[in-house]
Amino acid sequence: MSDLIAVTGATGLLGRLVVDQLLARTSAERVVAIARNPDKVPAVLEKSVQTRIADHDDRAAVDAAVAGVDVLLLISGNEFGKRMAQHENVIRAAQEAGVSRIVYTSAPHADTSETAIVAEHKATEQMIRDSGLPYTILRNNSYHENYVPFLEPARATGSIVGSVRDGRVASADHVDYAEAAAVVLSSAGHENVGL
Repeated sequence: MSDLIAVTGATGLLGRLVVDQLLARTSAERVVAIARNPDKVPAVLEKSVQTRIADHDDRAAVDAAVAGVDVLLLISGNEFGKRMAQHENVIRAAQEAGVSRIVYTSAPHADTSETAIVAEHKATEQMIRDSGLPYTILRNNSYHENYVPFLEPARATGSIVGSVRDGRVASADHVDYAEAAAVVLSSAGHENVGL
């Protein structure tokens, strides 16, 4: 088995940052950027990492993309209603490829939450556990950047308008989550845990 570390969704905001953080910890030869959209590949080509194209709806493409990979980061898909099938394609491909560990970006309290938005994370976590693959579940909370659209109008109005009332949110920057993912991907000791 090689010591390749692959990142799915590598052309997205989080994925690009994970690749950057991996490059700060390991050589470019070890990093595989898996992109769903070939038009976005130039965003990672300049980093001198290996790139592979795999639409997660295309199981054969996913199989080819994870071939020879040791550790795989599955960044959660964003197509509600489709992502379970897409996640399953990646997990099954990882099993067949003999990936030694899969890392998944999930949601807080995914194993106990009853909210609809978390249901697919919960199901994906269970699918990973049932796969028999060693795993690490990263339960990323919300991103700071998600709140910018609500904060920008406050400059003009002096008010932050939202629907959380007295609710609290524990968010972090994409870079913080990317750094955490890179640490987990590039080091041992995180097997079969949720972080």
